[in-house]
Parts: sequence; structure tokens; C-alpha cells
Amino acid sequence: MYILKQKASQDLQIAREQLAYIKKPELTGALLFHWYYQWKPVFMRLQSITGDMPHVALAITMQGYENETDVDVLDDLRSRIASYLDSVMVNLDSKQTVRPILDDLISKVTNTKLATLLNEFNRAKDSNPNLAAIGFRTTITLIIQERAKIAKPTSLLATKDDLGFEPDIKAAIKEGIFDSAEEKLLHRHLTGGKKDIFDNVAHKPGANTLVNKDDLDDAVDLLNRLLPTII
Repeated sequence: MYILKQKASQDLQIAREQLAYIKKPELTGALLFHWYYQWKPVFMRLQSITGDMPHVALAITMQGYENETDVDVLDDLRSRIASYLDSVMVNLDSKQTVRPILDDLISKVTNTKLATLLNEFNRAKDSNPNLAAIGFRTTITLIIQERAKIAKPTSLLATKDDLGFEPDIKAAIKEGIFDSAEEKLLHRHLTGGKKDIFDNVAHKPGANTLVNKDDLDDAVDLLNRLLPTII
């Protein structure tokens, strides 16, 4: 089901983006219906995943506008369609609950900023997964810095006053501030995990760079494994 949900979410995001990018003066009823029929197979798949039937709901919403030429009317219709798609995407994502960062670990974190970000990640992961993914990048670098203060307190990682997601992970592996098990987890995240997905949501435009809640599972696992090394 995960792959089906991920594909449906990505397709819906692209469909919405394509709809939004139509310039208002170019809007016609025929063009909106062409967009609908292009994406109808994607809309139909949602029924078996979430029970939503956007192919039916949108057909009803758009009924009677096939030959409409007033761009203000069509722009308002487009806004209604986009709003509905947003609700479908929220419903699609809400079917999954992400495992939390363990509260008993967070309560033992002495770094106030890190503890705050961990708590905010837990609150955001289900309702705002993209913001949680962006916050994860800062959170993991703070954990690395805290670990460096314990393992190598005079190192650059421990003393520098800025944070760098990929550079800090690479430096942590190179300097051996974690045990081999944690190093393997960091290396896997860097080379074969979700790093690129988190990079994309933070740095690249486009609907295909957004994350699903399912993508946060790896982040939660990594945080829960690394936090015991600093408390």
C-alpha cells in the first residue's frame, strides 16, 4: 500500500501544479476538461486507497462549464478544484501515523534548542510532514554536535558555531565520534536512505520534491538510535 499511496500523492501534487500553472487569460472550459480527463485515471485510483472519489466529485463540480469562456468564472472554478485536491491529499496522508521520537529520550536532552526541535518534530510529523523533514536536517546536525562535545570536545564539530547537514554527517563519520553501529546508520542515510528526499524538499522547487509521511519513518528511526549517544 505504501508504494500505491506514494505514487498517488506524487501524481496529485503534479496534477494540482499543472492546473495552477495555467495562465488566467488562457483559461477555457475546454482546457479545464482536458486537464480533468488527462488526470482522471489518477483520480479513480484514489477510491481503492482512501475511499475518496475525486473523479466523481470533480465531474460534478465542473459540470456545465464545458463551453464557459469567462476567465473570472473559470479562475474561481479552478480555485475550487485546487482546494478540493488539497483536501484529498491531506486525507491521503492522514491514513498513516508516523512513529514518534521517544518522549523519554527527549526529556533527557540538555540542549534546549535540540529538545525544542525534537518536540516540534513530533507535533509536526503527522500534520506537516514537509516542515518536519526540513526541521530534521537541523535536528540531526545538533545531535552530531552534541555527540562531538562528548567524544571530541576540542574538535571543529564540537566548537563551530554553524551547522551543515551533509558536511557534518561526513565529518562525524570521518572523525569516528559515534560507534560503528551508529556510523553505519549515518552512512546509510547519506548514501542509500532518504537524504536526497529531505534535500529536495528543503532546496528544490516543484511538486515532485514534497515528502509523504511515510518518508519520515527513516528519520524517526535514526533520531531514536542516535539520541541515546548524547544523554
